[in-house]
Amino acid sequence: MTVEAHAKVNLSLEVFGKRADGYREIRTVLAPIGLCDVLEFNAAEEGQVSTDTGYGEGDLVVKAVRALWAVGARGGVSVKVGKRIPVGGGLGGGSADAAATLVALNSLWGLGKTVEELAVVGAAIGSDVPALVLANACRSAVLAEGRGEKVRLLPWDAALMAPSRMGKRLLLANPRIHSSTAEVYSRCVVRTALSPCPVNDLQVPACAIHPEIGAAIEALSCAGAEDVMMSGSGATVFGYANDDAAAEAIASKVRAKGMWAAVTQFLL
Repeated sequence: MTVEAHAKVNLSLEVFGKRADGYREIRTVLAPIGLCDVLEFNAAEEGQVSTDTGYGEGDLVVKAVRALWAVGARGGVSVKVGKRIPVGGGLGGGSADAAATLVALNSLWGLGKTVEELAVVGAAIGSDVPALVLANACRSAVLAEGRGEKVRLLPWDAALMAPSRMGKRLLLANPRIHSSTAEVYSRCVVRTALSPCPVNDLQVPACAIHPEIGAAIEALSCAGAEDVMMSGSGATVFGYANDDAAAEAIASKVRAKGMWAAVTQFLL
């Protein structure tokens, strides 16, 4: 079986105080996008799991398999991961791979779990996994709260705020650096009230740590992208263009500055 594991962008990300478990309390709206990794699943001896990523037991795909075993699943699998989503880019690549693994093995192994049940399993793997299970399986925007384990589907018009964005192209730009989620969160100034408009509370500390992210925001904006914002804890930033021609022209200008850039769309 071959499946696509779609990346996400955070349309808004608010950070509140620290929880008893050490995580920050967050409220985020995330949306699945066309950019994806491609995972190929092949049967292996029961109780065996392997991937070709080189991450070993730290691979979120491996953790997803073990999480299914922990709730009673039986089987073995070998997974080939075709990476297209930038690593450490704030686009949820590893979490998307884990979410896709849960959904794929639920089918392959005949587990019969609902999407909601898989999201609960995903909470033990990583904070973004529950939302990405729902986002990928339902092709919908998702509201995630708590540390990310409280998730529900969100209508696209509510998620995007401006309905006109649904027809626009999405621009992604990355300055080719890895942004540490833990370090960015450690420098974030927490809020005490909800924001009335889309924000990313991690953008300021991420740009302070990595000025290259600020340069990517400026490059995308100056090239003509609208409403540019950082996704997750960085380092990828995103914005909007009206059509394919405009989007490709913007992406070309950003690539000319030595950055990675891609044109995609929301996974409607």
